[in-house]
Amino acid sequence: MAQVWRLPQYPAMRGYAELDAGLRAAGFRHAAEVLRAPEPSAAASVFATLRGAGRASGFRVLDGLWFPARGTRWRRVDLAYVRECRGRWQSGDDPRAGAALALLDTLETVQRDDPAGLRRIVLWQLCCALKDEAGPVTAGAAEALGVHTDEAAELAAAVDADFPGDGPARGAAEQISEVWPGTRLRHAVRLAELLPAHPADHVLGRLLTGLREREAAVRDLKDEAVARERHGETRPAAEAWLSALRLATDDLDARTGLFRTAALLADDPLLPPARTVTATVNGRTAHLSWRPATRGAGRPVGYRLFRFPGADPEGAVELPVPGAGQGVGGPVTAVDTDVPLGVAVRYAVVPTRGGLPAGVPRGSGTVLLTPEVEGLAAETVLDGVRLRWLTDGSAKAVRAERVAAPPGTATGTPLPCDRAGLLDGPLPPGDYAYLVSCGYPGPDGALVWSPGRTVRGRAEEWPSPVTELDAGPPDGEGRVSVTWPRPARGRTRLVRWRARPVAPGEDVSGLLAAVGTDGADGPDGADGPDGPGRGAARVEMPPPGAMARLTAVSTLDGRAVSGPSLVLEHPGPVTGLVARRLETERVEVRFDWPEPSVLVALRWECGTLREERRVPRSRHLAEGRVEIAVSWPECRITVTPLTRPDAVRVAGTSAEVVLPAVPPPPTTTGRPSWAPWTPGSGPGRWRPRNALVARLLRWRPWRRRR
Repeated sequence: MAQVWRLPQYPAMRGYAELDAGLRAAGFRHAAEVLRAPEPSAAASVFATLRGAGRASGFRVLDGLWFPARGTRWRRVDLAYVRECRGRWQSGDDPRAGAALALLDTLETVQRDDPAGLRRIVLWQLCCALKDEAGPVTAGAAEALGVHTDEAAELAAAVDADFPGDGPARGAAEQISEVWPGTRLRHAVRLAELLPAHPADHVLGRLLTGLREREAAVRDLKDEAVARERHGETRPAAEAWLSALRLATDDLDARTGLFRTAALLADDPLLPPARTVTATVNGRTAHLSWRPATRGAGRPVGYRLFRFPGADPEGAVELPVPGAGQGVGGPVTAVDTDVPLGVAVRYAVVPTRGGLPAGVPRGSGTVLLTPEVEGLAAETVLDGVRLRWLTDGSAKAVRAERVAAPPGTATGTPLPCDRAGLLDGPLPPGDYAYLVSCGYPGPDGALVWSPGRTVRGRAEEWPSPVTELDAGPPDGEGRVSVTWPRPARGRTRLVRWRARPVAPGEDVSGLLAAVGTDGADGPDGADGPDGPGRGAARVEMPPPGAMARLTAVSTLDGRAVSGPSLVLEHPGPVTGLVARRLETERVEVRFDWPEPSVLVALRWECGTLREERRVPRSRHLAEGRVEIAVSWPECRITVTPLTRPDAVRVAGTSAEVVLPAVPPPPTTTGRPSWAPWTPGSGPGRWRPRNALVARLLRWRPWRRRR
């Protein structure tokens, strides 16, 4: 009866994936091909005359790893064999020697740690290669891999009966040694779930037994931590969570419980500040600092920094801690440049030694990053207060409210605003205060509002603007009488405005100084000529070729408001008027533009023909001339400057030029030259002068086309 061999159920080697990849990259199918170094040349050997010399034979692997030696002997693979194998690779000329020597370093370490380790690795690789072949596993396939003929059939039968194919189970078997023994308990447990619960491989059985014992210990510590938390014993609960996390560093429940209790400890008013994390926010950045650990000062201490939502420690993310953040004898510092907006977060610092948690984390208070508006300022404007600010681009909304005001003015109500500011008015004079806040999207979708910034402003009493200006025609002395209804507040001035035109009701306090005192002051005590309650002034007309804009400005305590404006215009004379005929019926007219007119009236009379054209200033400046259609008689051309319709004006001086008549065009039998007919070649016959008329006369629709 054939013996049933128990195959390994995992390679039991940390770093197996790198070894396997290195073998494939060097062209080796399995580790046995590296352990069977090239023999010296048979021709140079004294054993070359022996029967079977130079003929390769397979290796044995079922009962230990054996390679054929001299004669009929076998050599078991041990540490001395591996070192001899290294010497043969070094003395040979095989091109794979460099890669083989690097692989032998790893294989020698495996042999030193476990005398049966190389046999397990070779057998695992042979099983994988045979199982992955298409079709049933055969002894021939095993012999092709280098297995001795005596063992090939038994190995093939064992692989075909019990070895797992390529898939999750085999992957877990090759990965579990990377994780366990270790501290990543949860990862190891997930891999162990894919392996046999009661393995026949005693090495794998010992590994899984130790894993289950560690899992039970962690479970007991977690149960103890939950019970202490339930009874309000925060510090003992944190210690129990810490012990569980040291045994299972990837246990999310243990880490969550530890951060939760650390937050409770940080909120304890009796906890010394040295045992907490200080977090300050500057703009979009959180600056963190904490005192270094004091226990075990002779051993190197590291720190792991975590940030998590204040109500959800499970969502903790780790942040980098710069190595240069600790000064000599000073606190350890770190910076978080990616603080989420609108989410209340906490920080936890875990001291570590040797990569494991070394103490209860130090927690911070709640940090809520909601950037405020920048550049908040208030300015006094006409009948109110204007606020200006800059809003962070991440803000979804801005709100503002009046929080302080003189008696009788509403407070505490939101004011309409945009992302750049607001205008609050009209307001009675007095001091006001405003609170401006920004809203950011929170975890549940609702807006989270910033605490807000306050700014103070003042509303002043402003003069009332003049409502209308009335002006008469210029008198014989070149003066214009202007009247207006007196404003309810302030004094009125007529300003000869030289700055930019302003609209009625505009604040011109800053512009008034620029125009100086040139203008007419309205009398305060006397009424105008139109009756009581009206102001009046007499204003000089501008000289010929000039215009002036008078604006009524109301002033009060250094503040000024514009009213309506009045234009005084005195056109200059038209000069340089010349005209010449281009043809009998076309004339070119040139003249110098009479400033400050915006239009001129161009009139001409030729016999019974009388026409007029308005020429704008822009067209004349662009073309420099005007072309008109006339007839052959004498032509009288007149150019008259026109003033603005709403201006108080002095009539402009016209210019006139006369073009003499020219001979009329020849006529036939009394017909004018512009007649559509001209005499034909025969007596009494006429033909049309226009080609279109001739075509219409030749058109006979009643004639059928052929």
